[in-house]
Amino acid sequence: MILCVLCLLLLLGCKAGDAVSAEPTAAPVEVMEAPTAAPTAQQPTEIIIDIPTQAREEAPAATALSTPEPTAEPTAEPTPEPTATPVPKLGILDGRFADKFVEGEPVLTENSYQSETVAIFINRVVDESKSITSHTFVYYMADVYFKDMEALRSGAAKSWKQRWDNDMLVDVAKKYDAVFAVSGDFTLTRKKGLVTRNGEVLQSNHDTARDVGVIYKDGRMETFTALNTPAEQIMSDPEVWQILGFGPELLDENGQPKTAFNDPNKVGRANIRNAVGYFEPGHFCFVYVQPYKTRRDDTCLDMASLSQLMYSLGCVRAYNLDGGGTAGMYFNGKLVSDKGLGPTRKLHDIYYIPKV
Repeated sequence: MILCVLCLLLLLGCKAGDAVSAEPTAAPVEVMEAPTAAPTAQQPTEIIIDIPTQAREEAPAATALSTPEPTAEPTAEPTPEPTATPVPKLGILDGRFADKFVEGEPVLTENSYQSETVAIFINRVVDESKSITSHTFVYYMADVYFKDMEALRSGAAKSWKQRWDNDMLVDVAKKYDAVFAVSGDFTLTRKKGLVTRNGEVLQSNHDTARDVGVIYKDGRMETFTALNTPAEQIMSDPEVWQILGFGPELLDENGQPKTAFNDPNKVGRANIRNAVGYFEPGHFCFVYVQPYKTRRDDTCLDMASLSQLMYSLGCVRAYNLDGGGTAGMYFNGKLVSDKGLGPTRKLHDIYYIPKV
């Protein structure tokens, strides 16, 4: 009995195994075929997907090449123009004394002239202090500010080649359309001397008896005693604008007044005076000492007193120009002097400031 049951169970187990193995046999065939076909069908799909991806990558590259063209224009625009404009306006004064100048049209009054590049203020002074000399004296002082030293010019009565041709101060000043002028120094009437006018060298053989004054394009002024004048250096310096050749120098190398002078012209005694003084680059003064009340030379200043005057005004350099009957000052069409006490002698050359 037991044996029969065992046989029956064995028989049933074999049939069940056949039935189970029959079902998975077909399934694996289908499952195996399906995965094999799937990759084969999807492979072209991956290639198709790659093509648009490459197209998208190339499109930005083409756009990037064309983008820099519009952006190059703004970077090429120059920017330094705004910073360059103030430079000529500041000039050699470097922005100092800005209130002395005016923009646009010049402003002219009875005793002043102001433009964009030069300012002139003229004062009449009666000195009764007796601190400079023992008597009262009268002088006119033109306080002048330059942004450009080319505004200080020199002109001959006729021409620089015609040494002895001369004319009255008013006529020479009008010839050059000057707003301001003073008498010059008769330099070219002498065979010796250093002469540069408006940057042009006219004569270069130094007179070792005569002091020299030099005005440079950068607004400086220096004076040299006759024996200590570096003639070759001065004449080869392209920055030299005017050389003053009458003399003597009125202050020493430390800007102090002098009592002894080189005086080849023998003009040390009391006389009518013209002098140029220097405060700092671009800031000068011109002084005219006229007779006091009557035409008497002894009511004016001797050389030592003139030196004291220039020192008292605050000058650190000063130089004497031609004096006596030639000396004079001109402003806006007429002489600057008390009535009947102006210059009486014709002159060869002037220093002047032209109208703008």
